[in-house]
Amino acid sequence: MFNRDFWSEIFMALRRNKLRTILTGFAISWGIFMLIILLSAGNGLKNGVTSNFADRIKNTYTIWSSSTELPYKGHKAGRFIMMSNKDVQLFESLHQVEEVSPTMSKGGTLIFGEKSRTIGLEGVKPIYKNIEGIKILEGRFINENDMKNKTKVVVIDVDSNDELLRNTEEITLVGKTVFINGLSFTVVGVCKVNMWGERGMAYAPYATLQAIYNNNDCYQITFTTKGLDTKEDNEAFKIELKRKIAALHEFSPEDKRGVWIDSHMLDSLETMRIFNTINIFIWVIGIAMLISGVVGVSNIMRITVKERTNEIGIRKALGAKPRSILLSIIMESLVITTIFGYIGMVCGIGVMELVNMAMEASGELSDGNGMSVFVNPTVDITIVVMATVVLIISGVAAGFAPAWNSVKVKPIEAMNYR
Repeated sequence: MFNRDFWSEIFMALRRNKLRTILTGFAISWGIFMLIILLSAGNGLKNGVTSNFADRIKNTYTIWSSSTELPYKGHKAGRFIMMSNKDVQLFESLHQVEEVSPTMSKGGTLIFGEKSRTIGLEGVKPIYKNIEGIKILEGRFINENDMKNKTKVVVIDVDSNDELLRNTEEITLVGKTVFINGLSFTVVGVCKVNMWGERGMAYAPYATLQAIYNNNDCYQITFTTKGLDTKEDNEAFKIELKRKIAALHEFSPEDKRGVWIDSHMLDSLETMRIFNTINIFIWVIGIAMLISGVVGVSNIMRITVKERTNEIGIRKALGAKPRSILLSIIMESLVITTIFGYIGMVCGIGVMELVNMAMEASGELSDGNGMSVFVNPTVDITIVVMATVVLIISGVAAGFAPAWNSVKVKPIEAMNYR
């Protein structure tokens, strides 16, 4: 059945109507091309956003101090709720909580030699590095010995390191003494963090800053959780957590302010939900474009069948089986969709690879603050396989109806068709 004559007949039919074949194939190529482009762009955006948080622990909560919005038990609205060690102890007592890192925030100026830079100084615990996904480029981060001995050490961001060493022969401040707000600290590490604005960042042991400033207040507390894997679990925990904090600081648990509570897990689930919706939208648009191309193939096959009605009648009169006629027309449709669909797929993948290479070369993958916005805009191999299957099914579907109609025509009627 699938011999040389069979395939020669199919390609001869395609060559007889080159322009029509090319225009029909272009609709298929364009549909699959745009599907690949849209899916790749969606993946690039998704990869860019998720890469910003890939190094962070997802099952974390961050609590920020804030002012109240409602009066409660004799307290006026607008009272600022400052957290402290008693909040840390509260969180540590909860069975869902694993590790806690309070944050003491101090603004200041980082000075080395004659150069200076405005920074945010934060007192944290060692676990804070893993929670926030801080990348150590040189040296180390705060450790437990620093906390225990209240040593005056600091980890600075790489931009501050480079700024203070500009026009010098030094390449790192690790091991050097710097001054922050008039106090000397030894730099033990250089890190990369995602920051907004021009201000630098420095991290010191939480216990050290507590001792220096004789203050237990903390504007932010971050902790990891366990056993909270679903949105419902996290929502319930968040409500209960707000109630306990409200009871500790005597403000209304119904107050929308007082403290701000952010769940990285909830944020992650919401982000994935948004991207899933975007992917569905992209698939709908891409498949709609693909269907328009398949409809074009079906219409062309109908015209082809009409033009070949006499030929089909003669073949049936000479004893050709309906199955062979049906198969040849379906295969003609399948060849058009497969060849041009493959061309569109290769072009789509090639264009996005070139875009990715160009953006990597020009450094346009981030927003200028170290936050990635578009990373690796490629399509997964499973998507390519699915697109190929869709093409094959579409090609068969496009050619079946015209082919089926052709085999039902009687030989004498087909030979006399004008």
